[in-house]
Amino acid sequence: MKNFKDIYSALEDYFSGLMLVIGLTLIFINVVLRYFFGNPKSILDEFSVYFVVWGILAGTAVALRNNHHIKVDILYNSFSIKTKRIVSIFSNTIGLAFTVFYTYFGYQLVNNYIISGQRSADSQFPLWIVNLIMPLSGLLLGARFIEKIYLLIKNGGQDWLEEEAEGGHH
Repeated sequence: MKNFKDIYSALEDYFSGLMLVIGLTLIFINVVLRYFFGNPKSILDEFSVYFVVWGILAGTAVALRNNHHIKVDILYNSFSIKTKRIVSIFSNTIGLAFTVFYTYFGYQLVNNYIISGQRSADSQFPLWIVNLIMPLSGLLLGARFIEKIYLLIKNGGQDWLEEEAEGGHH
């Protein structure tokens, strides 16, 4: 099981990182084309946005996994460990509920683009592919929320408690 988790985490890291690197590289290439050759390409602008957005949305699961998401610690840190666990179960359950809606409506959006055949204005690239990141990132994020909830509930939250003692926040 640990090997699967390591491979899954590596895939999340590499995928989100690769998308960001490709997007930023396209931006750099277009800057060079614009300022040194006076010939920027609109298709590079378009696809750089797609890749950066894909990297960011895929990276939300990585941020959740590593506890690098935005949160208000000042109140949380004042709670007892029991209250922290209850608050964490509640917040991760709300996060999972949001992710279910996000994934469902992302799927609906992709499906509507498939049915309509709508394409981007500049490159005529199919918009269903561009927006496929919404349900995909929802699935990635949902898996991480489920993992967090599982750790909080499994054997009375003992695994979560050990991570909490090591300085991790859920």
